[in-house]
Amino acid sequence: MKITILTAVLATLLMVSCKKDENKETTVDTATETTSPSPTEQETTPSTEGQTSTGAGQGTFDINSVKVTENIKGSFPYFKLPEGYLFTDPHTYHGPGIIKTVDMEYLYNHGTYFPVEGKSYKAEIRVDSDKFKDKAFSKLELKRSFDEFIAGLGGEKINNGEPIRAGEKDRLEKENPNAYSDGYLHSCNNYDDVHTYVIRTKERAVYIQYNLGSEQASYTVIEPKAFENTMSLQPAAEIKKQINESGKAVLYINFDTDKATLKPDGKKYVAEIKKLLQDDQKLRVSIEGHTDNTGIAARNKELSLQRATTVMKELTSGGIQSSRLAAKGFGSDNPLAANDTESNKAKNRRVELVRI
Repeated sequence: MKITILTAVLATLLMVSCKKDENKETTVDTATETTSPSPTEQETTPSTEGQTSTGAGQGTFDINSVKVTENIKGSFPYFKLPEGYLFTDPHTYHGPGIIKTVDMEYLYNHGTYFPVEGKSYKAEIRVDSDKFKDKAFSKLELKRSFDEFIAGLGGEKINNGEPIRAGEKDRLEKENPNAYSDGYLHSCNNYDDVHTYVIRTKERAVYIQYNLGSEQASYTVIEPKAFENTMSLQPAAEIKKQINESGKAVLYINFDTDKATLKPDGKKYVAEIKKLLQDDQKLRVSIEGHTDNTGIAARNKELSLQRATTVMKELTSGGIQSSRLAAKGFGSDNPLAANDTESNKAKNRRVELVRI
């Protein structure tokens, strides 16, 4: 592309953060202890290793096949839309999009799914009807704007509207059945007319993907980043403090997904509960399992009881008398927070120790 054309495009599509409402801030999810992270996928370094398989048979993409370009200027999520368009919240269609520091999205590589983990920005692209009342949504305008602008930055397009290949939907359904409900297919959720780009610099890789509907586009920017687990063990002294102050302790114990099997760090957590009960021989507790509202309510209640029972059995096998313990499961009946974000749902997936 000629320099003069690229300059003109740069003038209209400056590399800046997403458009923000004057009275609202971009929603940010950060990884905290309450999210109980338990990564099962293989982490990679985007600038060198790219995205590799996160499970048997899953799609891959080799970032090393993409040429290195100059540094991307500006701050995440980088792109400003052409005049007349705006980013909106992907759920309410009002206000800005959503930034998550720990997220995943499935992207298209010539009709094949591959997962990318990292920092994400997800939004809908819509016409700014308040300021541009006579403007109509144009697929062609958006597509050409992104194609020319990202090519001008030295990026590459790896899906140009190609539909998903035969068998890919079934493969993903088997390998990650909750991908859609967890929001990991945001920018390809209609499976057709999906456009995917990647820009690679010495420091980072940035992926951009959107699908074009008749009145809007679902849009994702994701910058790969290795997962950093900030979870730490809650010692017996802290559990005792919570029980003394409020009669219960709220614990985030890791189990295998949709199972009542303790993960290794979950076993260490239960060891701290055993230590507490050994130190205070008069203490009796009810072990109460809770879930978020994802899935079927009856299954959630069953799973929460199974997990509470697992903790109780782990304690009795460690020498704690069963007469000092009880197990209950409440499913999603008693949430600590609204089940409206992944961060809040993580707060609701918990085990409580309640003094009897």
